[in-house]
Amino acid sequence: MTIAFYTVLGVSLLMLVAYDVYATILHARARSGPIGETLNRTFWRATRFFAFRLSRPSRHKLLNSVGPLLLPALIVVYIIMLLTGFALIYYPRMPAQFTVQTTVANTPGWTESLYFSGITLTTVGYGDIAPHSILMRTVALFEAACGLALISLAITYLITVYGALEHKRAVALSFYHQAEEGANVAGLIAHHFVGEKFYGLEAVLRMAARDIQALLESHVEHPVIHYFHPLEVYKSLPRVMFLALETCAVIRSCLSRKDYKELCDHPEVRTLEASAFHVLRELVASLDLERRARQRKESPFEEGRRWKHRFQETMEQLAARGIKTAPDQDAAWQHYYQRREDWEAQLHRFSRHLGYEWDEITGDRDLLYAADEGMEEPRAKTNSESGIQNSE
Repeated sequence: MTIAFYTVLGVSLLMLVAYDVYATILHARARSGPIGETLNRTFWRATRFFAFRLSRPSRHKLLNSVGPLLLPALIVVYIIMLLTGFALIYYPRMPAQFTVQTTVANTPGWTESLYFSGITLTTVGYGDIAPHSILMRTVALFEAACGLALISLAITYLITVYGALEHKRAVALSFYHQAEEGANVAGLIAHHFVGEKFYGLEAVLRMAARDIQALLESHVEHPVIHYFHPLEVYKSLPRVMFLALETCAVIRSCLSRKDYKELCDHPEVRTLEASAFHVLRELVASLDLERRARQRKESPFEEGRRWKHRFQETMEQLAARGIKTAPDQDAAWQHYYQRREDWEAQLHRFSRHLGYEWDEITGDRDLLYAADEGMEEPRAKTNSESGIQNSE
């Protein structure tokens, strides 16, 4: 009875590790296995809880340390669970089915089992304890193979994760430089306006749609990427998503349709908007954020004032750079309001979960605050900005 109990317990532990490795490393399913998912979310939520009580730079520094720690922590958990699982199989058979040197023969059976499991998993094999039954020799051989396989998979996983992170940073940088090193969508659009014409903007939008879809696949294949929090906000996925969605909203609502009809109705604008909506929904669903009510610190009236301020500022910047804006500003405002309302709540939840304040992602209150990564607090509000609250 004792042998069967320990054997079943050990095999169950090994099967749990095997399933988690399959779900986390080998299978693209937008979530890690039960072990990895529990580790990632528990550690992240605990760290984020303390991080939001710190200053802006300290918050980003603390959260930036989480991602690089989660990967080795998961490997360590796998090793401990494998070591323990095999030790549970050896324990009721130790020392009856093993040849044990006299120098270690008087130690407790559990200590011997853990020791033998450890040197077998790491393929050290000192030889002071050796199995002599066919069953234990087979189990020991299988454990050594599991150790080699785990190390190989861990190295491969680390390489692919950091490759995906590099691509993510490259995509974010392309948006960053076009948006005047911040969250300025008017600047991004004006960047491609030369001599009263737009040049290359459609190609940029097409590439942005492909990049965003590729980023989604990276997060689906490697969910731990969610918890790699860059120190610079402009390298974050929430900033990329905001710029993509806001760019489409501005093009379709703020520009003069009479003068730029081809751009306003261009398929690439619709494709980017649809892709960004899809990616945002998938990311929110993969993190179970739909079940959480949005924590609002502003009323719908205050929210509308913040959006109106952003809309007016965008219209003024576009006009100042020679871009013709929609003549009917009331209709344009309603169109912009509708599009902003479609995605802001979801993007807000996603941004907050990843450790970002809403205004440092959007710059709705102050574009300089979204552009300067080292600022502790936004600059003092002007009279035109008074009463506009920061949405978290």
